[in-house]
Amino acid sequence: MELSRELAADVQGAWHRFIERTEPLRPNLHRYCRSLTGSVWDAEELVQDTLLRAFAKLGEIHQEIASPKAYLLRIASNLWIDRVRRPEAPAAEPTTTAEDPSRVVEIRDAARELMSRLSPQERAAFVLKDLFDFRVEETAEILGTTVGAIKSALHRGRDKLAAPARLPPATRPSEALLGRFVEAFNAHDLDRLTALFREDATAEVIGMGTEFGRNAIRDSSLRFTLEVLHLAGQRPIPLAKDEPLAERRVFQDEPIVVLWYAPRAAEPGRVVRDVLRFEALEDGIARLRYYYFCPETLAEVTGVLGVPLATNGYRYP
Repeated sequence: MELSRELAADVQGAWHRFIERTEPLRPNLHRYCRSLTGSVWDAEELVQDTLLRAFAKLGEIHQEIASPKAYLLRIASNLWIDRVRRPEAPAAEPTTTAEDPSRVVEIRDAARELMSRLSPQERAAFVLKDLFDFRVEETAEILGTTVGAIKSALHRGRDKLAAPARLPPATRPSEALLGRFVEAFNAHDLDRLTALFREDATAEVIGMGTEFGRNAIRDSSLRFTLEVLHLAGQRPIPLAKDEPLAERRVFQDEPIVVLWYAPRAAEPGRVVRDVLRFEALEDGIARLRYYYFCPETLAEVTGVLGVPLATNGYRYP
């Protein structure tokens, strides 16, 4: 038991150092995953899987990693290609951008729709070569193939035209269930909030940790979110009773919850700091995901919704 605690502490310390040192690479990694998957949610999941795989593989690598960026993109490429090649893997859902006034987002999503018509290898080659400006030789190295294969993939991919498929709808909470969550949250009623979760529910603070079971969720992420505000560079302090506030929103036809917080220094008014996604089963919450430490995902979602955002970085201060 003592060995288990020591080992866990060692791994946690190494993981947090890894997250800290890879922070400069995260925006490009997220942009790459977003281009591959065509979905902001799937992109964040691929980012997290890539970081976990990269962290795990470090212990097996004896030579110097000359390009950490290429190392991460190679892992992301392999994970995504393997995932898409599985027979059960659905195709990416086109992103609706009508609500977003940003021309940049429109151009990016137009490119994504075109890429959704390509095979996994063709799309990865196209993104690396045409969007990230890697040379053909570098693209081949990242994807673990030959220069000739990359040139062929680029040629085939640019000639392809086919309609992208859509994802089947996810298991989404009912309006009534989400309404009860928002009402209990804004009342800061931890007991009522906890009762909405199934006994076998899970909650993920994406990139930081996972909680298994209703009681663990109550005593960790729910309690922390309701009762303390983690200020950057400061110790947690008790929250005022009127914050944070939950609000139901719809993003790409999916009901979500955004959390509004009181402004910090130099912020003009209340801002969104977190986005919550839900899965339901038998009118109980089966899975909750917090995107508090996912600044790229938060930026895209709040940009589409047109609400002010204050990001929190990739990890606890």
